[in-house]
This record gives sequence, structure tokens and C-alpha cells, in this order.
Amino acid sequence: MTILNLDDSKKVTDYQQFVRENPRGQVTQDPLWGELKSNWGHIYVYHETDGKIDAAMSILTVEAVPGKLLAYVGRGPVADVEDIDLIKSMINEALTALPDNVFLVRMDPEVSYSDALNQKYIDAGFKTRNKQVEHMHGNIQPRKNVVLYYDGRGEGAKPITNEEELMLHFKPKVRNDIRRAFRDGVTVTSGDSEEDIRALFDTYVSMAKSHGITHRPIDYFLRMQKLWAGTGLFRVYLAHYENQVIASGLGFSYGDEIWYMYAGSYREFGKHNAPAAIQYEMLKWGLELGKVEYDFGGIGEFDNSDGLYKFKHEFAYHDPHAEYIGELDWVIDESGYQEYLKQFE
Repeated sequence: MTILNLDDSKKVTDYQQFVRENPRGQVTQDPLWGELKSNWGHIYVYHETDGKIDAAMSILTVEAVPGKLLAYVGRGPVADVEDIDLIKSMINEALTALPDNVFLVRMDPEVSYSDALNQKYIDAGFKTRNKQVEHMHGNIQPRKNVVLYYDGRGEGAKPITNEEELMLHFKPKVRNDIRRAFRDGVTVTSGDSEEDIRALFDTYVSMAKSHGITHRPIDYFLRMQKLWAGTGLFRVYLAHYENQVIASGLGFSYGDEIWYMYAGSYREFGKHNAPAAIQYEMLKWGLELGKVEYDFGGIGEFDNSDGLYKFKHEFAYHDPHAEYIGELDWVIDESGYQEYLKQFE
């Protein structure tokens, strides 16, 4: 078990290659994510077998209660989470390098929930936060996601190997919406330039305002673009209508997955169904790369009372519900932990 030396360019490259190419790799476990989160501290732990990295734990730290730090392993670690001895040894190694005022190490790997796995972590001394958390914002990351599986799992599903099979995977309404968008003259481009990011941001802000929700600042997205441009791991999709961008989507390609992360649209152009066209083109990206999963992101509930579910599920109605293990908390300071949990009540 070793702490990554960020001055060792070869080992940093090896670490990045592992979290990018491992089937369960995640953008939030890439050291670039630590650079994006410029106001967070960061350390990286890895495990090797025969000189090759086979487990990685990227940990970001931030003051989450006065004077005390949360150490967060976002959507990680990239490791065999069934091997709890390995996971605990990585945490213990991290604690040798983390500040003394860390009160909690929190992991939330993208691994399916099971009673057995949940109990294994409890028996090992972790506190788990999953089924007892009723609201999607009660966890840092939503625990319930809509995922399209290109390999054809789910009742009535078949493997998706071409664009025709992809289109047939959707509900008829979605197919009609996509065709309507293109008939209306909507076109979709993709790129990773600053211009692309600025166009996305304008639609993102418009959508946030129409829904009365907060949004990230433009500087966050500009940093993201500078860090990932040219890597092939990051794309911005823009829907154009009559020489104007009317909708957008942003995604990352890591491991076996495309993760659809941000989007935006102008409500006044809603009749042209541009968001459906964006999703279609992003799903084609995953198909071209031979991905196994396309993660539409989090939802509140697996039913049509949830507007996010209603839109996303129409693309993936064959697919099984993705319900993850949730938060696996290694508590160091119980009083700090209880203070921290109050914000999620």
C-alpha cells in the first residue's frame, strides 16, 4: 500500500491509466478531479501486485464541520470492494498521510446494493447509509440511477450492437421525439473546446433558472475543459436549431461507462425535443466505444412521480434499476460525524 507521489510522473501516469481503463474506473478517482476541486485537499493511495496497480483510492478533503475535515472517496475506490481487508488497509494507509482533524473517511463506490455486502461492511466496523436514507439528497451522490446497459440485460432487452438496435431499445415516444427533432432541423455537434463549454453553460444556467435551482459557476466548467480537453475522455454535445444552440449535454468516458453529468436547454424551444436528440448522440458515443453502461445519473425514485426518472427511464425502460450500496463511512471522530449528519436530516 503506497501514497502516490505526485512528483513521480511515471507513477502518476500509471495511476491515471488504471482509473481510466479499469472496468469500474471513475472520473472522480482521476487525480485531475482533485485539480478540478481546487479548494479541496487530496491524496491518492494505491495497491500493487507484481508491480502493477490493481486498486486505487483517490481521497479529497474539505472542512465539513467547523475545524474538522471530511475525507471523501467519490464514487470509489476503484478496487474489489468485496475485499474489505484490502479496503481497510488502504484507508489505514491514507490516515497516515491525512491531517489529524479528519473525522470521517466516506466511500460511495458504484457497486450494487445487497444485504450481504451491506452487512459485511457493518460487521467490519463501518457505518452504512443506504436504504434508510429516503431522499436522494440525503447522500452526497444519488444512490439510485438510471442506467442503459448495452449488453442487453433486463427483461425483454437484447444486446445493442448498432444504431438501429439502440433506437429500438427506447420507448416509442422517445423514438418519435428523436425523429421529430431531426425533422425540425435540429443538428448535434460534439467537442471539447472552450467555446463548447461556454455554449453549454448558457443553456445550463437557463435550465437552472427555469427550475429554480442553483448552478455551478462558469469557472468550474472552464477548469474542467482545460484539464480534460484533448484526452478523449470528455465531450460536450450541443443541439443547434436555426444557428442557435438550444440544448446541451456533457459526459465522461471512463472504464466501461459513459457518465452523463451536466445538461441544459432553453424552455422556449422545448417543442423541438433537442434534449432527446442530445441523449441519442451521447448514447451513440458509448456504442462506438464499446461501453457496457450509459449512466444517466441520479434520480429520487424508480417511478413516474420523479420527473428525472420519467425522462431518463424512457431511454432505458428495459434495463434493471441501478441501486448502489450507498455510503460506507469509516468514522474517526463520532462527535464530528453526528454534527455532519445533521445537514442531511
